[in-house]
Amino acid sequence: MTDRPMELRRTDHLPAFPFPTGEGLAPLPEFAELRRKDPVVRVRLPSGDTAWLVTRHTDVRRVLTDPRFSRSRATRGTGPRINRTPTLPDSILAADPPDHSRLRRLIAPAFTGRRAEAMRQDIAALSDRLLNDLARQPCPADLVTHFTRPLPLAVICDLLGTPRVDGAQLDHWNEALRSVTALSDAEVTAAVDEITDYLTALITHKRGHPADDVLSALIAARDEDDRLSEAELVSFCIVLLAGGYGTTSNRLAGLVHLLLDQPERYALLCREPALIPDAVEELLRYAQATLGANLRVATEDTVLGGVRVKEGEAVIAPTSSANHDEQVYPDPELLDLTRAAPAHLAFGHGAHFCVGAQLARVQLQEAIAGLTRHFPSLYGAGRPDWTHGLTTRAPRTLPVGW
Repeated sequence: MTDRPMELRRTDHLPAFPFPTGEGLAPLPEFAELRRKDPVVRVRLPSGDTAWLVTRHTDVRRVLTDPRFSRSRATRGTGPRINRTPTLPDSILAADPPDHSRLRRLIAPAFTGRRAEAMRQDIAALSDRLLNDLARQPCPADLVTHFTRPLPLAVICDLLGTPRVDGAQLDHWNEALRSVTALSDAEVTAAVDEITDYLTALITHKRGHPADDVLSALIAARDEDDRLSEAELVSFCIVLLAGGYGTTSNRLAGLVHLLLDQPERYALLCREPALIPDAVEELLRYAQATLGANLRVATEDTVLGGVRVKEGEAVIAPTSSANHDEQVYPDPELLDLTRAAPAHLAFGHGAHFCVGAQLARVQLQEAIAGLTRHFPSLYGAGRPDWTHGLTTRAPRTLPVGW
């Protein structure tokens, strides 16, 4: 008999995580109950390994900032894992300082708030073009196909200096990278091999045709200054392309769904567009689009939320639960578009705070502003098709009329 079945028998009584979900982005009742009764609890992951799940805002922030909770330990060597598929161990998402700091310095200048604001006018113009094209489509139409997917795809590809990859192909790779139960291990491995091969070929081509873009700058950092390895270079490209496109595309579709789900929300932003920047922050806080979080492993014994976490044990800290903590946000399960911009954790916290957060904000603000200008009578024209079995949930389709 192997070790794995014995371990599974020992953990069968633990709650399985991620929790099952239905359609939509509404708050999960399981998180609310745990925050009240059992804020640090042991759960069973899809791999059969166990982890401590923390749900309160203060504990989530602690895990995301305390260097004793390591990302590297959760992706390298043996130890607890969410599942048994590739984890991109050379990526910035899997690195601890000082390696994480070295990698982040390479791309931070391309994603500053000033740079994002400088791109705002072009993003607004691109949004207008896509919405003008949408207006010429037969009504109803799928907003994901015609708007929420192509807008961030164009923005990130232009910034990186890559061809505008086919959206459907990139969606497949994105879903593989986010799969918990949606795809088999073999399917995930095959998808990671595909995107790795695609980007390796793209880097080879780009070496012969450098330009003023992020990918050329990363290649120069690799070839001229030896500031990152070839594996880190490829992993960087996967994270930037998949994150810059997939995360923003999913969020935009989800936020529009929340607005159209109760038409008075969308009507309010049409009447008062000055509310849009703060409304985007409230929508990001409210939407429980991310069901889990990147796993971390304790590097020494410590106490977290009154519970002793031993060295080598895994911890998972979902920001989507922290964003609904009753101790931090009044009426957290109320989506209030007039709420002053809440300080949420939707883009993470600490060293791994999303480097593209400001660029994502500009895209979300300009996209929703464009929608309200072009389509003040926009409405949901059917039930969206939703993703399932991923670390995130988002509409695959969003039928709309106008």
